[in-house]
Amino acid sequence: MMKQEELFHLFLDNMLDAVAVYEVSQEGKPLKFMEANEQMCRYIGYTHEEFLRMQPADIRFECFNITPALWQELLEVRYLLNEYAYKTKDNVSVPIEIHYHFFQLDGRNLIFLTIRDISERKKAEENQRRLEKDLNLSSRLASVGALTAGVAHEINSPLTSILGFSERLARKCTSEEQHRDIERIHTEALRAAKVVDNLRTFARSYEQEKKLCGLNDVIRKSVELREYELVVQNIVVELELAENLPSTLMDFYKIQQVLINMILNAEQAMYQAHGRGRLLIKTQDMGNYIRMIIEDNGPGIAPEIAERVFDPFFTTKEDSRGTGLGLSVCYGIIMEHDGKVQLESKLGQGTRFIIDLPIKNSRLPRKKSTKVVVVKVNAKTRAKSPKSLPQNPPD
Repeated sequence: MMKQEELFHLFLDNMLDAVAVYEVSQEGKPLKFMEANEQMCRYIGYTHEEFLRMQPADIRFECFNITPALWQELLEVRYLLNEYAYKTKDNVSVPIEIHYHFFQLDGRNLIFLTIRDISERKKAEENQRRLEKDLNLSSRLASVGALTAGVAHEINSPLTSILGFSERLARKCTSEEQHRDIERIHTEALRAAKVVDNLRTFARSYEQEKKLCGLNDVIRKSVELREYELVVQNIVVELELAENLPSTLMDFYKIQQVLINMILNAEQAMYQAHGRGRLLIKTQDMGNYIRMIIEDNGPGIAPEIAERVFDPFFTTKEDSRGTGLGLSVCYGIIMEHDGKVQLESKLGQGTRFIIDLPIKNSRLPRKKSTKVVVVKVNAKTRAKSPKSLPQNPPD
């Protein structure tokens, strides 16, 4: 029959937490160890016999050193819970939870110490915070979308009249000064119409026209649309496109809208900051999903602004050139494709958007390859004629 002491040690050693019992003085100073389980010995790096022969002061483990304030609190409440970052021998920081239980036995003051590794819990909490943040953003986008549908409809009707009549007035006008004024009216009305169109796109709820497409093709055609403007602004575009990238179901024009929006943002940021720049667009086959990275060497984004870049109507662009809907629309499109978008940026170190799109219904054989085709649009090259960017993809 198993002895009580053997049963006790079996119980201790099968606990998931690290446990130690040690005696302290009347002032709370550690005196000697009474017992410990295998998990605690692994934490400290000694065998069970070595551990029990050691003095608590000989072990460089802060949780054994009880401060006067902690001791006074233990005397009052008998139980305390603290969190602590433990450094392993490899200098890896591990978050742990420390439980102090104070009790007296045979006139001696004893501390029953329990250490719990809470790394997984911390990761789960961080994931939960990230999910709540994404859910909060999605909720805000949905609310604003419902509001903007009606607003866009009301604004669009008078704007159509303004555009039409300003064109008629411009054809009939003979005064150069008046013609400039009418042209200004027409230009501003066009800008307002673009805002309305973005609002309608943002608020629209419809079935996506998703077809089997190659992301590399979308990227090439999107860059072609902006090639002239990129060259004029001395921005070199580098495409690092993975070969044999699997096709997936996507709305070609919506993903193109995402790309053009992000290219435009990068263009403006780099040109304003440096008068030139480098834009890198790369694709990677990640197995179950495709990754697209859009990276610029612009001025970067401050942390307080980075948290809000996907918020509707938030913009840092001056002279009313930004509507604050571009990135929020992009976010909505990526979510509709069951994808993810992340922003990485530091002031003075450029900006990187990482977009992951799941591979769905790919009927092409999987030929995963790490080979990358690099294409560079040289800033010295001039396009023969400017290529205009369509205001909206065809319905």
